Amino acid sequence: MASAAPAYSDEIAPFSAAVNSDGLPPRWEAYLVTRNKRLTHYEQTTDSDGIAVIRATVDESASGIAQKLDIPVYPGTKLSWRWRADAMPTNADIRTKRFDDAPVRIALAFDGDPSKLTVQDHMHRELARMVSGRELPFATLMYTWGDDKFAANEVVRNPYTARIRSIVVERGDDQLGKWQTYSRDIVKDYEKAFGEPPGRLVGIAIMSDGDNTQSKFTAWYGDIHLDTDGIPTTTAAK
Repeated sequence: MASAAPAYSDEIAPFSAAVNSDGLPPRWEAYLVTRNKRLTHYEQTTDSDGIAVIRATVDESASGIAQKLDIPVYPGTKLSWRWRADAMPTNADIRTKRFDDAPVRIALAFDGDPSKLTVQDHMHRELARMVSGRELPFATLMYTWGDDKFAANEVVRNPYTARIRSIVVERGDDQLGKWQTYSRDIVKDYEKAFGEPPGRLVGIAIMSDGDNTQSKFTAWYGDIHLDTDGIPTTTAAK
């Protein structure tokens, strides 16, 4: 009997929750980049304090885990999380198709007005649906770890589509092997990346990949929290 599709949620499910039958926390599911890629292995484990986290084992692989959401985003909304990476993919460069790998990424998917998309945008969405079984959202904002060729907080366009843009929140090798904690104003970051306020938050994913650079490494992700204490205004997306 086929399982029901995961319902959209109004909160991000914690990685520290008990695992389900798939070995992942409830409401998280595998996210394929393409059907012909080796999959990164994600599993729940514990950190040195005994807190449950997700370990990503990369072996020249590319995939993620994702959760469907349905959350209005208002000014002041903050995303906080922690992650740890033990190595950088060799020669990785998220500006290029050939070397587009990163040790850790958090991707936020947003809804929006499809009439604003270009013909090329629609072509990329259709291609993504064909190769991965999923349609690209209106826009995706990624937080990522890049090497030291990037400036801190630099916005980087995805080499495949302008509807995905990354903000480099960590860079270089200095913090490898250490847990790092972040808090970001996602409305300000989205406006910096795309030049307009965001729509509803409709999904979140984590991804560690080394397929393009043929890299092997391990990374970890702790719970991801969304703080929505901001007051709705006329500038907030409906």
